[in-house]
Amino acid sequence: MSERFRFPDEFLWGSAQSAYQVEGNNYNNDWYEFEQIPGVIKNGDRCGESSDHYNLFESDFKLLRELNQNALRTGIEWSRIVPEENVVNEDELEHYHKVIESLRKNNLTGFINIFHFTIPIWLERKGGFLKTKNLEYFQHYCEVLAKNFPEVDFWNTINEPGVVPLLGYLYGDFPPRKKSITAFAKVYRNMIRAHAIAYRKIKEYNPRSQVGIVKTMPYFYQKYHSRLWKKWIVSAMDFAYNQVMFNALNKGKLPFVPFSHHKMIKDSSDFFGLNYYDPVFFKFKFGIPLETDFKLPEQSETTQMGWGIYPKGLYEDIMRVKKEFKGPIYITENGIATLQDEQRQKFIVAHLVEVHKAISEGANVKGFFYWSSLDNWEWAEGFEPRFGLIGIDYKTKKREVRESAKMYGSIAKENGISEDLLSKYEIENPYKTNITTKKDLVI
Repeated sequence: MSERFRFPDEFLWGSAQSAYQVEGNNYNNDWYEFEQIPGVIKNGDRCGESSDHYNLFESDFKLLRELNQNALRTGIEWSRIVPEENVVNEDELEHYHKVIESLRKNNLTGFINIFHFTIPIWLERKGGFLKTKNLEYFQHYCEVLAKNFPEVDFWNTINEPGVVPLLGYLYGDFPPRKKSITAFAKVYRNMIRAHAIAYRKIKEYNPRSQVGIVKTMPYFYQKYHSRLWKKWIVSAMDFAYNQVMFNALNKGKLPFVPFSHHKMIKDSSDFFGLNYYDPVFFKFKFGIPLETDFKLPEQSETTQMGWGIYPKGLYEDIMRVKKEFKGPIYITENGIATLQDEQRQKFIVAHLVEVHKAISEGANVKGFFYWSSLDNWEWAEGFEPRFGLIGIDYKTKKREVRESAKMYGSIAKENGISEDLLSKYEIENPYKTNITTKKDLVI
C-alpha cells in the first residue's frame, strides 16, 4: 500500500441507508399514501417489503462487518415510533434497541438518523412541516429518542433539509405534491428549526452524544457561463439552496428572513454531514434558468439516474465546508446508481481520491459512507436504480455481494487506496503536478 493515499487513523469506513427505503412493510407514513397515487412512482412500483431489512438487519450487519466496514449510517422511522398522535409504540422502541445493539455487536459505529423524508400520516393530515406549530410533535419524537437511546454516540438530525421543501413543496415530485415558492421557503425554515430542536433535545439528555446536520450539496457549476449576470443567477440559486445552511449554523439566520438571529439555531451542530452526488448545470432560455441538467456539457458518462459524474465537485464541496464550518466533516452519502458494477468501482475510487486530496489540504474529514449499503427503494424512482454495494433480489430477498463491495472493503481494511487502483480505472493522480517528495504525500 502506497503511503500516498493512506487515510487518517481511526477513519470511519461505512455505508448508508434509510429506514423506510430498506426496512419494508411500513404503512403509517406519508410516503405509503403517496405511493397509492397512480403515476407518481416510476413503473408503478410500491415500497412494500423493500429489502426486508427490518427482519434481516442482523445478517446484513454481519455481512457489512465481514466486508471490513466499521460504521453504518441508518435510521429510526418516526411513523413506527409514533404511529398515532401521542401514542408511543414500545415494541418498536425495543426493535430499534436490538438494531443498535446489533451494530455494537458487529463493531459498526452507528450514525442514527432521526428524520429522513417521511412523517407519520396523522401529522401529514395536520399540515406536516408547513405549519410551524407542528414542530412540537417533532420535539416530542426527539424527546422519546433522547430518553430511550442514550447509547447512541452519533445522531444525524435532519437528512438533507432542502430536499423535502424543494421536491415536496416547490416541484411537487414528493408528498404532499405542492408547488409554491412561499411553501418552499416556509418548510425550509421549519426544517432548520427542526434540526435545532433535535440537537438541543438530544444534548439535553445525552450531552456526550455527537449530533449533526446532514446537507446534500450539489456542486453548482459556473464555468460555461461567460456572462456575469448568468454567474450571478447561479450563485444566487446556490446561496438559496446551500449557503443558507451555513448562515443558520454560524449566525442563527433563518433562510429568506432578513436580520433574523436565533440562538437555538446558532452553533447547533457538532459535525457536518456532507452528501454529494453530482454537479448541477443550468441552461438559460430568454434569460431564465428553465432547465437543470445533472451533467456538464462535456460529460458523456452518466449514472443510471442520468446524473453526471464529477468527482472534483466533492473536493470543492469539502473545501467549502472547511471554510464555512469549524468542526469535523463526515461524507455521509456519496454513491452511484448503475447496472455496471465496474462503473461503481471507478466512481468510488475517483471520489475517495478527492476526499484524500481535501484531507491533505487540511480538511478535517473523519469518515466516508457510501450510498448505499443495500439496493433499496429510491423514492419516486422506485426499485429501478441500483445503488447498493450489496445487490437485492426483491422477490427472494437474497443478498449478492458485488465486486465493488469487496473492493471498497479492501480499501477500508488497508485504510487507503493503492496506486494500482488508480491505474486500473485510469484515474488521474491529483498530486502528480504539485507534490514532489514522499514525505509530502503522507497525511
